[in-house]
Parts: sequence; structure tokens; C-alpha cells
Amino acid sequence: MKYLSFVAALCLGVLLSEAHAATTELTLEEALQKTLKNNPELLEYDYKIRAAAAMVEQAEFSPNPTLSAEVENLAGSGEFGGISNAQLTVSFSQLIELGDKRQLRVDAATANEKAQQAEYEYRRVEVLAEATQRFYEVLKLQQLALISARQLERTERLLTIAKERVSAGAVPKSEVIRIQLELERQYAFSDELKGKLKQQKVELASMWAGDIDFDLVSGRFAFPLALPARGEVLTAVNRAPEYLRLLDSEQLLQAQANALKADSVADVTVGIGARYDNQLNDAGFTVQASMPLQLSNPNVGRIKQRRILYQSNLAQQKQVRQQLKSMALSLVHSLHTHQDYLQKVTQRLLPLSEQLLEQTRQGYARGTHSLLQVLDAQTELAKLEYEKLSRAHAIYSDMIQLERMTGQPFLGVQP
Repeated sequence: MKYLSFVAALCLGVLLSEAHAATTELTLEEALQKTLKNNPELLEYDYKIRAAAAMVEQAEFSPNPTLSAEVENLAGSGEFGGISNAQLTVSFSQLIELGDKRQLRVDAATANEKAQQAEYEYRRVEVLAEATQRFYEVLKLQQLALISARQLERTERLLTIAKERVSAGAVPKSEVIRIQLELERQYAFSDELKGKLKQQKVELASMWAGDIDFDLVSGRFAFPLALPARGEVLTAVNRAPEYLRLLDSEQLLQAQANALKADSVADVTVGIGARYDNQLNDAGFTVQASMPLQLSNPNVGRIKQRRILYQSNLAQQKQVRQQLKSMALSLVHSLHTHQDYLQKVTQRLLPLSEQLLEQTRQGYARGTHSLLQVLDAQTELAKLEYEKLSRAHAIYSDMIQLERMTGQPFLGVQP
């Protein structure tokens, strides 16, 4: 069996979802653009914002005038029988809003539109952060497939050496079987990895409600990576979408409370008209004015509700801001911990592990080292390669979480 050919085919099979003549690669920027354009949740907010804008337009309208007609002394009894003594009054009246109702109503509708915009920005950051996270999950699995392929190649080289030693009568045939068993285990892991990669691609494509139209994601875990400083992160927290959303909600509640207070002020209705007396064949003008008696405030409960919600919003602002600061500082510590360990793995542990594997493999060929020593050295090297990938992915995950919290592009990719 041509094991090297098998490794190449297996690696290709893991990295490609389907066999294509040309490989289609998806960049992070393309993934984010697709998400912005087609994510169902973000598309819903487009309608919500447009609906809020329509309510601003609605709030700008003033009450329409009223045209009324009244006929008196019609079809009664005695001298009021028929229409000879009828009186016809035609009047034109207009409700005049007091207490600056119209402007405060517009202010409340505008604040609601702004709050919807803030909610969209909050969800936009959340959705894009999730898309970025899923992108790097695919990238991690792709690189894990390469690690798996390298480990297979090492085992196949070891199998070749073992067969030569069996032919020379230096070791029993059971050592070949032991290596073949290890190979089968690695083949099974590669098959499982292929399935996980396909599943993760589907989850990434679901961010824009599409099918998998790419074979690979294009990118890498680039290092050294400039980590954000403590002060930079704390400053970014003050612009966090979740915090800004609360500020816009505060303004909305205040604007709604002002509109309700103004709505409690009684309005005046004034009108003018003309009255015609059929009996006297005379006409005259009429003037009228009316105002409801506000014996009690009809919005007292609603105003109290807005006041309570406003106080709750202020309390949330303080708590959310402090929570964001704590979480941000925790992520900064986590980033530095991961990066320090990554440097140790890259600069010290991996070179030593590679050196150990080479020496034990040569020693096995000479008969000075056992098969188990070689397999242990190979396993240790594969673990360190995976640990390096895992730490790199953890750093990017923490950076994405910081972006999700603050809305700032610490990784430098802006949609």
C-alpha cells in the first residue's frame, strides 16, 4: 500500500468538502459581508428601523379640523312642525394642542427610532462576532487536519522502518501490527475530523442563511499579535454597544415621560360657523370654544411606570459598565496567559520534541530504542502541535469576545 499517497489523498479529502477542479476559498471579510447582507436577524432590524421612522412621520401630524352641521327645530310638533322654523348651523372647529404636545410627541418617536438603531448596532456586533468565531473554528479544524496528516506521515515512515527491521529479523512482526493499529486509529480520527469540518462549514454558512459555496476558509492565526493594553480596553468599554444601548433607552424613557406629561394638559377646541334661521330668513355667525375639565391626570400611572423604568435603566447602566470592565480585564489577563504559554510551546517545547522524535526514530532504526519510545515521542509532538494550535485559537477567541463586548475591531477586520 502506498501510504504516502494515502496521506496526500486523505489531507485533500479533509480540506475539501467536494472535489472541484478549482478550489474556492472564503476570506473573513467575505464571510462578514455575506452575513451583513443576508443574516435573517439583521434583516429583521431593517424593517423595525423603517417602521420606527414611519412613526416619526406620524408624530409630526397635527389633528385635522372638524366640519359639523346641526339642524334645530326640525319635524317637531305645533309651530315646530315641518321645516319652516328650522335653524341650520354649519361650523368649522380645530383642536389646538397645548403643552408643546406635538414637539414632545416627535421627540419620543425620534428617540424610539434612535433606540432601534442602537439595538441594531448591538445585534450587528453580536452577529458579526459570532460569524467571526465560526470562521476561526473552521480554520482551526483545517489546521488540525494538517497536523493529523503530518502525524500519519510520521507513523507511515515508522512503519517502513519497522518492516525493514522485521525483514532483517531484528524485531518481531508484532511491532508492525502495533504500528498498523496506531495508523487505523489515526485514520478513524481523520474521518471524524472530516465530518466535524463539514458540520462547522454548515454552521458558518448558516450565518448568512446560505449553502456551502466554498471549499476552504482563507486565513491563518497570525503571530506575534498585538494585544490590547489594559487602558485601551477600559476606554473601549465606555463605547460598548450594550452600554450605549442603555443610554439610548434612557433617552427614550425620558422622552416618553415628557410626552405623557404634555398629554395630560387639556387641549382647547375652537370653532367658527354660520347659523341660518328659516323662519326669519336671517343668518348669523357663531363662535365656540371648549376645553375638557382635567379633574385628574389620565396618565398618572403611565408617568409613574416610565419613572420606575428610568430609575431601573440608570441602575443597569452602572452594573453593566462595571460588569463589562471586569470581564474585559479578565480577558486581557487570559490573553497574556495564552500568549506566554504559546511562546514557550513555539520557542522551547516544540524544538525539543522534534529533536526527541528524530533521535528516538534513529535509535529505533539502530536498535537502541524501543517502538514504544518512538510512539511516545510522536504522540508528544502531536500533542504539542495541537496545543500550539489550541492556544492560538484561544487567543483569537478572546480577542473576538473583546470585540463582541466593546464593538471595537481589535483583530483589525472591519466589515
